[in-house]
Amino acid sequence: MAKARSTRYRRVWITGGSSGIGRALARHYRAAGAEVFLSARGPERLARVAEAIGAPAYPLDVTDPKAVHRTVEQIWKEHGPLDLAVLNAGGSPRGEGGLASVLEANLRLNTLAAAHAIDALRPRMRAAGGGTIALVGSLAGYLPLPGGYGYATSKAALIHFAAGLYPELRREGLDLRLVNPGFVRTPLVEANRFPMPFILEPEEAARRIARGLEGGRFEIAFPLRLAWPLRLLRALPLTAWVRVLAWADRRRPR
Repeated sequence: MAKARSTRYRRVWITGGSSGIGRALARHYRAAGAEVFLSARGPERLARVAEAIGAPAYPLDVTDPKAVHRTVEQIWKEHGPLDLAVLNAGGSPRGEGGLASVLEANLRLNTLAAAHAIDALRPRMRAAGGGTIALVGSLAGYLPLPGGYGYATSKAALIHFAAGLYPELRREGLDLRLVNPGFVRTPLVEANRFPMPFILEPEEAARRIARGLEGGRFEIAFPLRLAWPLRLLRALPLTAWVRVLAWADRRRPR
């Protein structure tokens, strides 16, 4: 394993750690000398990745609040306080049918799961004197997307949740960060049938995230050549933006 740039984090927990950005981050932090603890829903795949990286595996369904609390407690007892928790688990579930089902499934996985994890981490990190919690969102949360309302809505909710919670946690000595990547070549985007500008490999995304976490900015958004145009589009009146969405939807592959 190639030596990575050193890190100030000694113990790192990563959810969604068996593939994509989570797996790449785990490799990065192990190479940098940190203890890494991996969680993901599929125990067999997680075990293979954890063994290859040299990290303990903690299988976990992040949408189960009791399981989240048990996992955090177990890591704390077995290894000591965490310096960094990267809440990376997420996806774009389709639900069981109907708009409400799609929206509920996405909010449970991409938004509420982060809140459950913070509830478990917060008192322990506070008692330990501090810690960093990184929420992995998406640039998709900046604006609504045709056909992606479930995923985009849940990531938009995560962005607002993180921004609102930041000052509260800061008063308690905890460092909350928000990571908003653009397109990254992961299993999540494999089914996309539309252009994905400036798509990055997971290893490059992990390097950018780790570099950002060593700094002091609340939001780590990349690539900037995609983030900034989306920020400018977000400044448009909503009426203008929905017309852009309708135009894009007419050209979306069916």
